[in-house]
Amino acid sequence: MSGKPPLREVLDTIIELLFVRFRMARIEFIAQKERMVRLGVLALSAVALFFMAFISLLFGLSEVLSPAARVWVFFGLAVALSLGMLWACLAMMKNLAGQRRFLEQTLKDVQEDVAYLRGQRDMSDWSMKD
Repeated sequence: MSGKPPLREVLDTIIELLFVRFRMARIEFIAQKERMVRLGVLALSAVALFFMAFISLLFGLSEVLSPAARVWVFFGLAVALSLGMLWACLAMMKNLAGQRRFLEQTLKDVQEDVAYLRGQRDMSDWSMKD
């Protein structure tokens, strides 16, 4: 013991633990914001480059293909690109759901810490997570 009353030591531990958890949450918020900004810039760049390349491809195909082949090629491209767009939307939703779960887990850990410090849980209730 360091000479402090036990209540004071418990309060110091509670405050220190909560500050550590809140710092972890802050770091996660900052990292998530940076990932979202980077993702937005990359997505805008990819969309702009895609449209430029696609327009060039359509002009080239219009000159090279026969009228009957144009119909099949252009409708085929429309179907393929629609499927690609659907896949991209599903991938973005999965990515965002994973980021939400990560933040929710940190907040759940804070609640577990508070419950432990209040005496509502003991060390045998803690799950071993890595």
